[in-house]
Amino acid sequence: MKRIVGIAFALVLSLATSFLAGYYTTLKYVERNKDILQEKAIEDELIENTAKLPDLNIIGPSTEIVLRERYLKGVEYNRDIIEKASSEVVGMNKTQAEEYFKSKGYTVIDFSNKRVLAVKDILDEWPKGCYVVKEQDGFVAIFQVDKSGELKLVKLTDLNVEDLPDGDKEEVKKGKIFESLEDAMELIEEYTS
Repeated sequence: MKRIVGIAFALVLSLATSFLAGYYTTLKYVERNKDILQEKAIEDELIENTAKLPDLNIIGPSTEIVLRERYLKGVEYNRDIIEKASSEVVGMNKTQAEEYFKSKGYTVIDFSNKRVLAVKDILDEWPKGCYVVKEQDGFVAIFQVDKSGELKLVKLTDLNVEDLPDGDKEEVKKGKIFESLEDAMELIEEYTS
């Protein structure tokens, strides 16, 4: 008799354990699916609300402003001034920024909330403080651009412009611009080697 009671107890215990395991498994399954359904509903709501947002493509406080001076006298030369957006331009959209920079003589070439590129073409000036490798009396010379924009002779070489390859010859006749004297001297060394 003890044996039958023991077997019955084991069966009841096994049945109870199976019931509880199934119950908790089902409960976890329902909870997990509930979370997935909630995430899907949140995602759908986010997509719907994002479509209703205003245009966020405006200049913010961390927008990088690149003002490019493009010198067209001589071989084209670009000088970039990079700065963070001032309070004057923060909040501007592309149309407003184009008007603002146009009043300063620039044309907006690229616009996003991360970076604005505005270019000003300078046709008849050399960039002040730069060095120009240019022809002087048939020879290659280095000039410095002074504060008034005039070319001042720094070095006249004995390298004849006519001895240069055609592409280099044309650049020297127009005038090739460099930020430093060292960079200009490197070009001369390239020509002589």
